[in-house]
Amino acid sequence: MAKRGTCTVKKIGQSKIVNLVISLLIALLLFAYVISTKSGVANSRGADNFSTLIPEKKATLKIPLNLQFDSDRYVAIGAPTTVQVSIEGAGALISAAQSRNDIQASADLRGLAPGKHTVTIALRGVNSSLTSTVDPQKITVTIAKRTTTTLPVNVTYDKNAIAKGYTVSDTSVDPKRVTISGPKTNVESVATVIARVPLQNGVKDTVTQSTRLVALDKNGNEVEVGFSQRVVNVTVNIAPEDSKKLQLNATIKNGDASQYQVTFDPKNVTAFGSSDILNAMNSISVPVDVANIQNQGTVKINLPSIDGIVRYDSSTVTANVTHNGSNTNNGGSSAKESTSSSSSSNSSSSANSSSK
Repeated sequence: MAKRGTCTVKKIGQSKIVNLVISLLIALLLFAYVISTKSGVANSRGADNFSTLIPEKKATLKIPLNLQFDSDRYVAIGAPTTVQVSIEGAGALISAAQSRNDIQASADLRGLAPGKHTVTIALRGVNSSLTSTVDPQKITVTIAKRTTTTLPVNVTYDKNAIAKGYTVSDTSVDPKRVTISGPKTNVESVATVIARVPLQNGVKDTVTQSTRLVALDKNGNEVEVGFSQRVVNVTVNIAPEDSKKLQLNATIKNGDASQYQVTFDPKNVTAFGSSDILNAMNSISVPVDVANIQNQGTVKINLPSIDGIVRYDSSTVTANVTHNGSNTNNGGSSAKESTSSSSSSNSSSSANSSSK
């Protein structure tokens, strides 16, 4: 009986120890759980606080639009060449996206039958940490079997923009011919391919620039077609409209015209300008100021500005001026001096005769 009592006491003691150990383990687990939860919340808040420390940035990029289709057999009309992609996120990621040009925009037309279709634009290469949107999100394109033809490029410009007295001597374009492609009805309706050159009002100098081609029908309406080269280099050569050699005639200022003789060096000049103005002219009246001319002298003169004349081959001439009375006056003085000398000689002779 004593042994049984002892065993019972031992079992009770052991069960208490086991319960204490289990309770301690449960308490430790609960403590660890609470600590980990608080740590997770703290880390989450810390991460949020850290993310708020990174400056946000926005940017809009112009991205070329790639159309995926069988371009050897078909053409796609109506799609824009570029799209606008807006991105937002960390400044470093935005700067990287702007410098690397990793973002691509495409529209998949493969498997679509000829006709008009609306498709969605897909973006690739955008960092997953950035928010991105594309504009437009969808495009409408017309797919048609490819028809091609080659046409010359014609240069057009506004003649009224050219300054008075000037004209377009000739134009040049590179390349001179281009191949257009598109639906058969569109290609066959094209009457001309033009390169429009915008000119500033009053232009006087040759213009060279890159110009976008446009296909027009017989009524001057634009036709949607594809081009083997959409942008061409155009030169519009601008020069004086006409030229003519003109005689110079002197108009005396501050003196009696009948008392002066004027010759010019050069005697004639070539004037450049409007044909209408030059056809009505044979000479130019050049004012010559003789106020400071005593007997003879030279005067540098700028040729007068005349409406319709844009320039001269020599804008400055020399006027050689001679006073008509200068030779007579000099001769008269000499005669007087000569007469005076003769009188003196005669007086001396008379005086000598008297003394004798």
